[in-house]
Amino acid sequence: MAHAAVWLSAIAAVGIAAWSLEGFAEKDVPALTVLSPSGGEMWRTGETHIISWNTRKVPSADKVSVAIRRIPPPPLPEEGQEFDPIVFVGLENTGSTTWKISPMYRDGAYVLEVGAYRSVPITDMVSGESGIFNIAHPPLSSVLSPLYAGADWNGTETEEVAIGQSSYSGTSIESAPLDAGMDPGAVIAPFEAYYAKRLASLGWRVANDLAAGGHMGGQTGYRRGGAIILVRFGIGYAQHPANAPSECPCTVTLSLFSSDI
Repeated sequence: MAHAAVWLSAIAAVGIAAWSLEGFAEKDVPALTVLSPSGGEMWRTGETHIISWNTRKVPSADKVSVAIRRIPPPPLPEEGQEFDPIVFVGLENTGSTTWKISPMYRDGAYVLEVGAYRSVPITDMVSGESGIFNIAHPPLSSVLSPLYAGADWNGTETEEVAIGQSSYSGTSIESAPLDAGMDPGAVIAPFEAYYAKRLASLGWRVANDLAAGGHMGGQTGYRRGGAIILVRFGIGYAQHPANAPSECPCTVTLSLFSSDI
């Protein structure tokens, strides 16, 4: 029995030593952990959020990169991601950075990969992944839907609009540029008429204090209660003669803004 006790004690000692060495080795290995997003967040395009991480045994001079990956619902798309996965490169390893989310990201689930590296080309990167979070475009006022059919619309984003002494927080959407040739009015007039008729039928009234206009664009404002809607357009000129107004041919970009309702 005495020999058995000694034998068991020896095994225990070896096990403890192995566990201690393993724990020491783990603490000595460089590591990076993403703290935010931690998973489950809903971040909207146009908003600014903080990406944060911590590192262990990573040289302070190392740079940090951030990449994004969409987790698509099945079946997986054959063409892969529809955006550049690189969010940041060359960041200082301060533990955090701010990120204004571009409207190019489609609604869905995503993860961020944060990595630390010494130089480019990147080798031996130490990296970690965030929890799964969601990106969504902010909602545009339902009274603007269906959107004017004469344009291809991009995704919505948050916007702050200052008019006079007032500031409005809301959601905006912009079209792809439309070829207007020599007559931008031919593109602008039906767009403005569509929303003038639609909004009037829903009880919105033209607000002259929200109107703006000029050589490069303009807007008509509507108000109902404390909420506002702006129907806007911008003109892009192909020619810019010296000391003379810009001239067509032109492109027109249409946009809409709705305050929080």
